[in-house]
Amino acid sequence: MERRSRARSQKSALTSVNSNDQSLTIVEETKLPVAHRKNKPSIRPPPGKVAENDATVEKVPFKPGKWRKSMSLLRSSICRRDGSCSIAGERRITMYMNNYQASQSMAETASSDELRSSEAHDVSVHQFVAPLTWRMVADRRYLVPQSPKNEILARCGQQEPISFEQALANLDAIVERKIGEGVYGEVYLCTKPSGVQSVLKLIPIEGGLMINGEKQKTYDEILSEVIISAELSSLRQHNVQFSTDGFVELRSVSCLVGKYPERLVKLWEEYDEKHGSENDCPSEFPDEQLYIAFETAFGGSDLDGFRFRNAQQAFAIYAQIVLMLAVAEKRYDFEHRDLHTGNVLIEPTKELERTYYLLGEEIIIQTHGLKATIIDYTLSRIVHGGLCLFNDLSTDEELFTAEGDYQFDIYRNMKSALQNQWNLHAPKTNVYWLHYLLDKLTSLRNFRDRTSKAHKAAMKTMKELSQVLLRFNSVHEIVCHYFVRRLDESNKEN
Repeated sequence: MERRSRARSQKSALTSVNSNDQSLTIVEETKLPVAHRKNKPSIRPPPGKVAENDATVEKVPFKPGKWRKSMSLLRSSICRRDGSCSIAGERRITMYMNNYQASQSMAETASSDELRSSEAHDVSVHQFVAPLTWRMVADRRYLVPQSPKNEILARCGQQEPISFEQALANLDAIVERKIGEGVYGEVYLCTKPSGVQSVLKLIPIEGGLMINGEKQKTYDEILSEVIISAELSSLRQHNVQFSTDGFVELRSVSCLVGKYPERLVKLWEEYDEKHGSENDCPSEFPDEQLYIAFETAFGGSDLDGFRFRNAQQAFAIYAQIVLMLAVAEKRYDFEHRDLHTGNVLIEPTKELERTYYLLGEEIIIQTHGLKATIIDYTLSRIVHGGLCLFNDLSTDEELFTAEGDYQFDIYRNMKSALQNQWNLHAPKTNVYWLHYLLDKLTSLRNFRDRTSKAHKAAMKTMKELSQVLLRFNSVHEIVCHYFVRRLDESNKEN
């Protein structure tokens, strides 16, 4: 029987504050044995030191938050990326099985006929338009679509790439201004005639021109991001087993070709004059350049630098993040793996409550006037239709030598938890990022109201939670401990 659960003050410290006013490759999945919850929490290595297994590697100072530009500059000085290395690892797909060695054994012996019949191994090959084939990478075999381009076009609902003019007409919105950027692309704010805002993210692909010091992504590499974005967005559809609207809503994906519009170049230049861009000007792209365009809902401003009224609001945002991660973790064996403050968006809301469904349990918490949204799945890991999509960081040494913020300790903690095998499922990685976010929230000094009882109580609760959080091995465990008595995993949909 389904139970309706509200966060109540007597349940725990976590909910007490709420009561006062949150390249595509396939590899088999193996779950790591987890330690008992009462194990000692992880301890940060001292400044200048690296985690065990990395003791001989010199650390490199990076900017916290969106670190990819720092890594791009570092790599440009080393090798200018001649194809032998890539930023933030390589996208892989593996089979979802209980034993990694067994999956590699199957990969080594599988013929094309066996691949076509691989649904017996819980691999939903039929979910891909293009046939899948094996590829050898570093003595391991992975699955890849024979035609990543056709796979992308099918998921865009297109036969061929369309022009910018057609894409912007389909968008049916005015592109207002540039609001952000990354190593791989530009982000613009759009407004539809109804007044609804959306975000347009443009990523150049498949071209020979180096962009921001990096090779452009390929169809193969961008496919995973398309799939993961769509699956997490779909969790907003009402489902009594798993439901959350906490992951950014994906409204459309398009494949474009053509000259970068002058209007967008002008908006890029205005952003550069006001904020200073670290990216190359898109006017440099040739007329035949290909792009992938993501249209998503507007989620507000990022957590980095956001000013809360008090710690009670900050804790409400944190509770929301905990619950949305728990839903995705149990539904898709999801790990975000890069949940820094730049990848959490916050916007005001008139909704008093947010509702989540986790393994049939309805959980309702108060918003305190703010709504959180999670974005950016570049490093994320997910199981989709029997296939495990992940970013293989096993040879990405620069990321694990970075220093300058607690954020970079988290990457080393993840590497250790996963034994540097990034196809594995270790939900502890989500816990590490939750601990990082608590560290950031409890370090804030710019609350508008720091004297109220609600603020002091919430801050005390967050600091107490930070002391015990690393004892948990998954976000699901955290939710079971603080929000509900028990969740029945037999309800999980595969």
